[in-house]
Amino acid sequence: MNAVKVDETRRIRLKVLNPGDYYEPEFVSADEITLRRVEPPKRRVKLTKAEALTAIRKSKLTFSRTWETMRRETREL
Repeated sequence: MNAVKVDETRRIRLKVLNPGDYYEPEFVSADEITLRRVEPPKRRVKLTKAEALTAIRKSKLTFSRTWETMRRETREL
């Protein structure tokens, strides 16, 4: 029997798994879990400040009120 114990932080260590790999659990039943290896998530490229400002200017998102109006509405007693 090759049993493993879950530690206090709910981790399981298996010698066949490599650090850094990603696995998706499939809960088959209350007593059975299947792990499938999946591709690691793609890292999003960070925008520079100039790129972020350009993206904000090109955005179709608009506000119907000014910042000062919203501040007054949220700080009324």
